[in-house]
Amino acid sequence: MLRRASRLICDRTATSAVEFAFVAPVLLLMTFGIIGYGYVLGIYHGIQQIASEAARASVSGLNDTERARIARDFVVAHASSYAFIDPARIRVTTSQSPAPQQVFEVAVVYDMSDSLFSSLSSLVSLPPPLVERRAVIQRGGY
Repeated sequence: MLRRASRLICDRTATSAVEFAFVAPVLLLMTFGIIGYGYVLGIYHGIQQIASEAARASVSGLNDTERARIARDFVVAHASSYAFIDPARIRVTTSQSPAPQQVFEVAVVYDMSDSLFSSLSSLVSLPPPLVERRAVIQRGGY
């Protein structure tokens, strides 16, 4: 009996499995964290690009009403070409500043609460699900 116990203590055939059992949870948590933050940063970047490009497209408008329509139309037409972004979840608002500043602002809000984001947020701490990005262009007097 003593010989059998000493043989089990010296047996090293399952050491890799035990070491992997210790390391696997940390490895999986880091992997899901990288995937989650990559997904979120992809959405943040895409929303900022849409806002910037919509503001640039609105320069061609003759008045603020036309600029607002051009910006909204641009977002509707091009939002589907961005990775990770669902065009149905985008909201676009525009605003104009008073005369001395002469700027036109395009704000794009994206709600990612019903996406892959919500399932990953239970595993890893991620930023809030509402993304808002703004872009400003100068009106006239260039």
